[in-house]
Amino acid sequence: MSPFGRLLSTAREALYGRGIPRLKSTGDAPIIPIEPPQRVRFPIGGLVAVVAPGQTVEAGALIARTPEASRFQRRIHASLSGTVTALDAGEIVLEGEVPERPPVTHSEPDWILPEAIADTAREAGLIGMGGGMFPTYVKLSRVAPIDIVLVNGCESEPYLTCDQRVLEEHRDEVDCGTVLAMHAVEAGRGLIIDRETYYPGGYERLLISDVLGRVVPPRGLPRDVGVLVMNVQSARALHDAVCLGRPLIDRVVTVAGGGVGRPGNYRVPIGTEVGHLLEVCRVDLSKTAAILTGGPMMGESASPETPVTGGTGGLLALTAAERSQSLPQPCIRCGHCMEACPFDLPAAYLAESPHKAVLGCVECGACQFNCPARIPLVSRLRKAKAVVTAWD
Repeated sequence: MSPFGRLLSTAREALYGRGIPRLKSTGDAPIIPIEPPQRVRFPIGGLVAVVAPGQTVEAGALIARTPEASRFQRRIHASLSGTVTALDAGEIVLEGEVPERPPVTHSEPDWILPEAIADTAREAGLIGMGGGMFPTYVKLSRVAPIDIVLVNGCESEPYLTCDQRVLEEHRDEVDCGTVLAMHAVEAGRGLIIDRETYYPGGYERLLISDVLGRVVPPRGLPRDVGVLVMNVQSARALHDAVCLGRPLIDRVVTVAGGGVGRPGNYRVPIGTEVGHLLEVCRVDLSKTAAILTGGPMMGESASPETPVTGGTGGLLALTAAERSQSLPQPCIRCGHCMEACPFDLPAAYLAESPHKAVLGCVECGACQFNCPARIPLVSRLRKAKAVVTAWD
C-alpha cells in the first residue's frame, strides 16, 4: 500500500471504526476439529435433491443441485458418510460420521485450463465464504477483464479470527488458490491482504480503494474496475477442489463471546447444527443474551437448529453486557449515523424516507453501533431498500 493509502486508511479508521472494538481474543487459538456431530442438515430451497430417504452416501457426494436452466448454479455435497434420514422440499437431513481430512501434499497444477478451474469450482459447490455466498465459479468465468486478484484476509468484524488462523496454518493452500484464481481470469497480479483494519474496512469496495486506489462505481462490482476479490477460505477451498478433488464440505468457524466456555477456532462440517456447537463449546445459556451466526455487526440471530453454512464465519454467544438490550429511543438528529457510515449516507433519514441512495448501503451496522438512541437502523434500512427496489 502506498504512504497515501496508509494515511487514508488511518483517517477512515478514525472516522468510521471509532468505538467498534476488535475483540480478537481467539487470535492465538489454533484450528481444531469440532467434536463430530451425528447429524447435519442442509437447507435446499430452490435446489433439487439427487438423493432419496434411506439412501447411503459418502462424504463429498453430491446431494442437491440447482436445475440446469438456473442462471446461477449451486451444488451441495454431503459432509458426513451416512444415511439420508429426512428429505422434504426445504431440507435434507443426514446422519453418519465425519471423514478424515487427508493430509495435504501441496501441488500447483499449472497445466490446468482456465475454463476447467471455473468448472471445478462450480461442481465443487464453492461459494464466497466471507458471508456473501455468491458462487465462486461466476467470479472465475472471465465475464470482464481482470488484472488483479485480491484475497481478503482483513476480517474486520469483531470477534472473528477464523480467516487469520487459516492464513497462519494453511498459507500454502491459500497461496495456491490465489494463483489458481489468477490463472482462471488471466490476471497478472495477486495480493493476499492480511493486515488488521478498521470496521468495516474489510468490505471489498473499501479494500479496493485503500489498497489499489480504484473506486467501484455505485451499484457496481469489483470486476468493473478490473478486480476479483476472494475470501481467504474461498481461496483455500479452490485449492482443495482443484488440487485434491475435494468439494466444499467443511469450514473454519470462530466460536466466541462471554457465554462460551471453550472459545476457539474449529473446523466444522457444513450442516452442523448450532445446538451441537453450543454444547461442545460449553456455552452457558444462563449468561447468554444473544446467539448469532457471523459477527456482531452483520450476523443473524440463530436457534439450536440453525445449520452452519459455507458462509458462517462465527458463532457468538454474547452476554447482556456485550449485546446492549436497551430499547430504542426517538431519533435525536445527532448525525452520528452519517459520520459513522463509510459512504456518508444519512442512515436515519433514509430509514424514514426511502430514497435510491439507500441502495448504496452495505448493511455493515456501523451506523447502528454508533446510534445513541439504539435505533435498529440495519433492519429499517433493509426495509427501505426493499421499498426502493420495488419501484423498479
